[in-house]
Amino acid sequence: MKKIKESEKMTVDDNDPDWFSAAAKKQEGQEEVRRCREELKKLEKQEERVSEIKQRRHMVKKSSVQRVDDEFEKLFQDLHEVKENVQRELNSFSGADSLSSEESMLLLDDYDSDQEDTSKKEKEEDDEDDGCLKIYYCSRTHSQLSQFVREVQKTVFGEDARVVSLASRQNLCVNEAVTNLGNLSLINDRCTELQRGKKGRTSKVDGDDVVCKKKKVTSGCPYYKNTALEKLADNLLLEVQDIEQMVSLGKKTKSCPYYGARYAVKDSQLVILPYNTLLHKGTREACQIKLKGNIVIVDEGHNLLETIANIHSVFVSKLQFMGAHAQLSQYMQRYEKRLSPRNLLYIKQILFFINSQIKLLNEGRKDNILGKIGTSVNSSNDSGAKNQFSRMYAVHNFMSETLIDNLNIYKLIQYIEKSKIAHKLHSFSQKFEGTLKSNDVKKPGSEASSTSAFLSRMTCQNSGKDKSKENITPANDVKERESENPEEEIVMGSPLMQVTEFLRALLHSSADGRVVVSVGSTNRTSSVKYLLLNPASQFHDIVKECRSIIVAGGTMHPMSEFRNQLFLSAGADPERVREFSCGHVIPGDQIMPVALSNGPTNTVLDFTYQNRGNPKVLDELGRVLVNLCTIVPGGIVCFLPSYDYEQKVFDYFLKTGVIDRLSGKKKVFREPKKSNQLDGVLNNYATIIRQTSSSATGLTGAILFSVVGGKMSEGINFSDALGRCVVMVGLPYPNTQSPELKEKIDFLNKNVSPGPDGKSPGSVFYENLCFKAVNQSIGRAIRHRNDYASIILLDHRYNRPSSVQALPKWISIHLHQCEKFGQAFGLIRKFFTGKRIV
Repeated sequence: MKKIKESEKMTVDDNDPDWFSAAAKKQEGQEEVRRCREELKKLEKQEERVSEIKQRRHMVKKSSVQRVDDEFEKLFQDLHEVKENVQRELNSFSGADSLSSEESMLLLDDYDSDQEDTSKKEKEEDDEDDGCLKIYYCSRTHSQLSQFVREVQKTVFGEDARVVSLASRQNLCVNEAVTNLGNLSLINDRCTELQRGKKGRTSKVDGDDVVCKKKKVTSGCPYYKNTALEKLADNLLLEVQDIEQMVSLGKKTKSCPYYGARYAVKDSQLVILPYNTLLHKGTREACQIKLKGNIVIVDEGHNLLETIANIHSVFVSKLQFMGAHAQLSQYMQRYEKRLSPRNLLYIKQILFFINSQIKLLNEGRKDNILGKIGTSVNSSNDSGAKNQFSRMYAVHNFMSETLIDNLNIYKLIQYIEKSKIAHKLHSFSQKFEGTLKSNDVKKPGSEASSTSAFLSRMTCQNSGKDKSKENITPANDVKERESENPEEEIVMGSPLMQVTEFLRALLHSSADGRVVVSVGSTNRTSSVKYLLLNPASQFHDIVKECRSIIVAGGTMHPMSEFRNQLFLSAGADPERVREFSCGHVIPGDQIMPVALSNGPTNTVLDFTYQNRGNPKVLDELGRVLVNLCTIVPGGIVCFLPSYDYEQKVFDYFLKTGVIDRLSGKKKVFREPKKSNQLDGVLNNYATIIRQTSSSATGLTGAILFSVVGGKMSEGINFSDALGRCVVMVGLPYPNTQSPELKEKIDFLNKNVSPGPDGKSPGSVFYENLCFKAVNQSIGRAIRHRNDYASIILLDHRYNRPSSVQALPKWISIHLHQCEKFGQAFGLIRKFFTGKRIV
């Protein structure tokens, strides 16, 4: 049957006319064409629609992004209010207290530790190359960075170079409601809160002024708008501007220079930034600074090793631990029923860590355990720290002793960062200041630990009422330049931030650092400090990623320290490390360096610690200074080893009449201990020198008593008449009894090979600390090629061959080594009576 049907079909098909088959095929083709045309039209309309949407979105983003943001925030707020109403009803059923909308912002979000894995992916995405070779130029202070920017503006590259300067919020923020807070930590906290769009009181721009208005919903900082920031970033790249010009532009355009500069980094060619931003890995990543394949220039690099060590060393006082404990425990007590189990777990781990530190410091004070096995530091001038004991721990031993070795420190840090708990605590303490009592929470120490009490103590600290940090006397032939101003307690909006930094430091390799536990008679003098011994460990990433690194400075000698302890220890190829040095830009006849061993009465100028208080030596010093004031025009800057010794010398000179004799020739000034008084002293010093240059009062200028390592020994230019003579009194050797210095010397002796001369690395490091301070101080004078000055080194030890070699080449090749004062006096008089360039 099948075969018959197939034959019949074939017969029918064969009998069909050709035109019928052709018509059927044509109709099918036309139908397919129609269908394709309809699909094409649909696709074209879809493309037009997509194009229209994209264009509209682009226009919205460029011109009306704020309106869209406001609508989104309104929608989000409506949803948030609905959620709050539902939550309030649930709380009423469960019997829990309801929270206001503002207080709800203080609650921690549910934390998922799995989110930590996404940080690696985000980091890999951020590591993409910008495609533009960059030069990162860093220096110590903002004034030095601004000076460099002004020099760039003078060059032929000033018009075409894309330059941007990075600085802290304190320097770049233009929101007066934030900058008026004064403290850097509070400024950072407030800025972060505004970026999160916190409810309540907010800053709103009204003309050129910033006023506070109450709004139901805040849109964050009025200067933080995407469109305005993008325009500001473009303007920053169009013209080279220093920090002051950036702030002026930000106020004019009502946009934030702090974030605008970060927007501009990606497209810039030259990035100007301070030390901390470049050398600290966490800060570097937060600013999205990518070093791979780029160039780094470190100016004022003479203290680079110490700078890296200080940046990564962390100091936390017992007062800060107690403040963090008070805030965190009271926060947990108030919101315990509303926090997820995982949040509670991490908070309790943080509290355990803080308690372990407070317990360690309490036991040390109670039993003097540290005093029996540690190092005692006498402070006869400080009633608050007469018996302070210190002990050095290896990191693993410290963690074992405090029973925190079972904690996962890495996850704890991740939690603090991801949950923003430190910022929440800051807002919490502000809201409930003065309302939470110390008896609400178990006290970790013997003193009140309420949030309000903590804030009160921190306010007293800020006002400078604590005098327990001054005038610590060393116990050897020392330079106490840091002793009078030991670790300044860092005041944070939330002390948990400083605790977090200490936790992060504990993640460093155990061999690279130590933990110093100091126990004093007060909470302020008791502290825990992480001390970084190996700066190369934190410089490794920079050496590995950068195309080249240039470390420059006027007092870099000796260079072996940088080569061995920094670059080679950080993993640099020895062939990559090259050195270049040159002489001073001024001719030799414009400098008169003199090393003097004896005074006018032939008394040996011996300023070792044991002899520096000798009345005969002090009398001889007074005679030298009086004689110098009679022949040196303009200003004399006299550097003494420490604030304590400067006070003793000045008091002795007052008693013996030396100050009166000096005042007959020059106005006498002293370096202030408070930073806010520095500008006033310098301005008065400069004014007197200008006035006496053309007056008939009998005064020939001014003399300024300063301190090595103080506020005037670095970064201040005493050019021309401001510094015609620099006097260095003694050799400022560090305190050999310092446990930190001892540990550093031991570390170098164990891990660094001796030099070609056979000297131990520790002894070389100790000598270098002294002469780097000397070289930095005497470099305050002769600031340009037409300047001239005399350098007077008062101590018989300056005439030793080793001391001469330790001085910078531009000093040592012209140095006059004088045993007798008459010889030195004749050279100095001849130098200043000759024809000089004005």
